[in-house]
Amino acid sequence: MEGLSQLWLSTGISNFEWGQAVMMSVGFLLIYLAVRKGFEPLLLLPIGFGAVLSNIPVAGIAEEGGLLAYLYLGI
Repeated sequence: MEGLSQLWLSTGISNFEWGQAVMMSVGFLLIYLAVRKGFEPLLLLPIGFGAVLSNIPVAGIAEEGGLLAYLYLGI
């Protein structure tokens, strides 16, 4: 039972906060507006993708040494 508890605590669902859900919703809205409605797709698509990607819980994408840190450096 301890193993299942440890597994649950290491998943992204248990570490999901309401602020991340709001920002991911905003990101999905921006992606929807860019793809379906055609509102400034070259601007809204990367902003929405970044909002969704950086708010994935426990992924460490936005932290130093993560994927977005290297993309920001241009490597």
